[in-house]
Amino acid sequence: MSKFTKLIAFMMVVMMLIVGCSKPADDKTNKDTGSKTETNNDDAKDKDIVLAGIYKDLSQVWFQGTSSSAKAKAMSMGASDMLLIDAKMDADTYLNALDNIIAQEVDGLIVCVPDQKLSTITVEKCKAAGIPVIADDDGLIDENGVHIAPALELDAYRVGQQQGEWLVNHVKDNALIKDPAKTGYFVLEMTTVSSVLPRSEGALDKWNESNMELPEQNVIRGDYLGSTEEAFTVASAIITANPQIDTWFATAPNDEGAAGIVRALEQAGLDQNAVVAGLGGYLAKDEWKKDYSAFKASGYFSSKVDGEAVAEAMMNHLLHGTEIFGEYKKEGAEFGVYPLGAIMVTKDDYKEVMGADAE
Repeated sequence: MSKFTKLIAFMMVVMMLIVGCSKPADDKTNKDTGSKTETNNDDAKDKDIVLAGIYKDLSQVWFQGTSSSAKAKAMSMGASDMLLIDAKMDADTYLNALDNIIAQEVDGLIVCVPDQKLSTITVEKCKAAGIPVIADDDGLIDENGVHIAPALELDAYRVGQQQGEWLVNHVKDNALIKDPAKTGYFVLEMTTVSSVLPRSEGALDKWNESNMELPEQNVIRGDYLGSTEEAFTVASAIITANPQIDTWFATAPNDEGAAGIVRALEQAGLDQNAVVAGLGGYLAKDEWKKDYSAFKASGYFSSKVDGEAVAEAMMNHLLHGTEIFGEYKKEGAEFGVYPLGAIMVTKDDYKEVMGADAE
């Protein structure tokens, strides 16, 4: 063999060794959906973990509580930070925040979308970036209502039933229907949020199955997006449109809605005979510190439990490869959904039940 041929052969061997020892570039695309243990957990333990949370409305007390609790829990488990962003109930603001968070290459994302029509684009963007995502309160769903990411949601229909059952029992026990023709039941609902609508449906079903003997036209439904101001506007319009009704009973799917109804009743001078029930307990507690309020009950669920549950699930996924809410996955479902429960509380027992949350 000539010297030239030997040299060529030697160079080829060297090149093969170089190629064989090299590593492919890190590819984050199609990496993590939150349902499987595909992340390199040793790497996660060795680097700073940064989470982000995009919440649909951080002006609401509930989301202030869930977001701050999530951040505290994540950092207690080793995260270096959790970025909190307010989507301000605006789709464009949310999408801009989502793109910005992805560009920062956070390790995990918790979201409560301002509109569930943003579900698919959220999941697609996170999957492409290799960022696991959890839906908090309002699920990320497809056009058929199927969850396309892990979620924490209130056990909505059951909680609504509890609320409706409390109202029915309170009305019956206190014989509050004096004249059915002058008595109305107002059901406030959020028809655009799949995880919230069952709350109102559960309450209404309990009312209807209890033979309350009101005229059909005196059972009235109203739609809003979740704020106290919107609830006030809707309730005021319904009260004005029904001058024959002087005794109102009402249920709302959150405390903001109940507070808005109460303010509308106060403005109309109809609050003294009214009974309003909310869900959450976080605004009801302040109403019960007054001498009187038509806000009589609320289904208490803890924003602290909510926030801590999603943060803990995300951190365990990143640190240990644990499937997010895998223990709550139902047969045939791709993703688990954590069911948050509630307890009906009133002015008489809220301090005992809610503890520190009653302050």
